[in-house]
Amino acid sequence: MPDIVSKMEAIKNLYHLTGCTDQEIEKAQQALGLRFSDEYVKYVKAYGAVSFYATEWTGLNVEGYLNVVEATMQERNLNPDFPDDCYVIENQDLNGSVIVSDSSGSVSVIQEGQRSEICRSLLEYLEICLRRMT
Repeated sequence: MPDIVSKMEAIKNLYHLTGCTDQEIEKAQQALGLRFSDEYVKYVKAYGAVSFYATEWTGLNVEGYLNVVEATMQERNLNPDFPDDCYVIENQDLNGSVIVSDSSGSVSVIQEGQRSEICRSLLEYLEICLRRMT
């Protein structure tokens, strides 16, 4: 089974930044008071942040709404019920939902204050994003 990085390498027209260091990851985790999942760490080490087709994932080495620390802190400020153990993967403004993950790698959607798990890993979520393109 492919890992998150090899699966992303196969995406045509993948826009990405430069990967980040262990120190940058540690600083972001400390700022948020949580741990990223192993898959998320592999992803940001390889790519920083990505965009493909209509999908934009948060990450590091980027400013603004795609920076995982900034996006997560913004959600925490807007939503007092935002889970402390989660960080933002993708903000889907069109339907008002936010895709989040936790240190186990579980991926959930938060919409109208309700959190619902949609898959057990970032790789599974990537597959969902790729299916949206077809």
